[in-house]
Amino acid sequence: MKKVKIAVIGAGSYFFGKPAIWNMVKSEVLREGTLALVDTNPETLDTMMKLGRRAIEATGAPTTLIGSTDRTEVIKDADFVVLTFSFRNAFYRGVDTLIAQKYGVTMCSSDTIGPGGVFRALREIPEILAVASDMERLCPDAWLINFINPATVNGIALMRHAPKIKSFALCDGNHLPFADVGFMRLAGLLPHNFQPRNDTVPAGMADDFEVKVGGVNHCTFLTECRYRGEDRMPHIHETLRQNVARELQERPNPKAKPRLNAQYALQLFELYGAYPTAVSHTKEYVPFFQGYGVSPCTPEPIIPFDAYNRDEEMKAAWAETTKLANGETPIEDFLNSAHGDHATDIIESMWGGLGKPFYINSANRGAVTNLPDDAFLELRCDVNMNGPRPRPFGAIPRGLLGLQMQVLDTHELTVEAAVSRDQSLLLRAMCTDPIVNNIGDAKQIIAELIEAEREHLHPDW
Repeated sequence: MKKVKIAVIGAGSYFFGKPAIWNMVKSEVLREGTLALVDTNPETLDTMMKLGRRAIEATGAPTTLIGSTDRTEVIKDADFVVLTFSFRNAFYRGVDTLIAQKYGVTMCSSDTIGPGGVFRALREIPEILAVASDMERLCPDAWLINFINPATVNGIALMRHAPKIKSFALCDGNHLPFADVGFMRLAGLLPHNFQPRNDTVPAGMADDFEVKVGGVNHCTFLTECRYRGEDRMPHIHETLRQNVARELQERPNPKAKPRLNAQYALQLFELYGAYPTAVSHTKEYVPFFQGYGVSPCTPEPIIPFDAYNRDEEMKAAWAETTKLANGETPIEDFLNSAHGDHATDIIESMWGGLGKPFYINSANRGAVTNLPDDAFLELRCDVNMNGPRPRPFGAIPRGLLGLQMQVLDTHELTVEAAVSRDQSLLLRAMCTDPIVNNIGDAKQIIAELIEAEREHLHPDW
């Protein structure tokens, strides 16, 4: 049997570089293959190569490890190419946030919706499509897995503008089986502090547990939940009320994404009759928590993304990675405490024919009956070497349907603006966005962000 070759572009990624190494050396399906690490920073690449070699030596895995600052040197004949890069992530998200905030648009994550999502796409899409172009020459049969935000926008860009390359997109928010454990806790089927080995669903429960989760990435909702035929949505409602009661007894988290999420989640549940599975993002997708209007916003208007905190967290995580690579921290700490990332878990299942389901961002293909077949959605999928196949979902409830369509329109317009560099399309994308409500402000935001980020935007802007 052919041995798998996986290329990770952006090997020094805050979230995904180390888990890819862990899964490669631990998986019986993957460990005999080749892992190609790519990072444009030579020092970062050297650190990740050292960590990879230490992991291979400690486990005795027969993994072949190669690396380069030039992806074209190592992706030839790859079976999978995983994109995890981002240039000055926290810095530019901070710029996006501060300039949007000047004009009354608040983003607590600033990487998918609002001006932050639009401009991150403008920064990332040209390089993503350049990778796809290289793959057409060097590994035309490989799967390209986008793990870069905004996941939906980038996935649409590949679907529309790199159709010769097989691709789909991922987000780690609904990573199975961990997500199902969380849903079972919400549904009152597991205690709040349940922590089984590897966070897997307890034996005997999985076959009787049914959920419907879907929507646009970072705006996904759990619309149905049943256990042994019983509707568990009332139990989820009660759990959310209990979570709010606990949250009210605590000091609010100072960070923007996790701050007061129980209260935002309960309001969204009571509004839509569905649970927002990525509330730290979804609260940013709706105008209700921006502070618009006359009545007070409860629990408070969302606060802007704290880029300085993310930058500090990334530096601290990189310091730990460096210690592992240099041997200051025992490699066993890494091997015993980490777990695979979403991309390599999916690759393992695809390559090994394991038949595991995953939440994947790809074309709807009729799964959601009241959205277009080419709507790019995050849905529970069966997946093999032919790619993901969304499981039947049914209809998205009214109310949520309108939100999903607006977000999809924003994302589709963003892609076309990024590819064409058309200022009128960029303005249309910005004004279609659900949290931008003033044309003049949109024009000012665009002008200031282009000037502030010119170094990393296409020169035609």
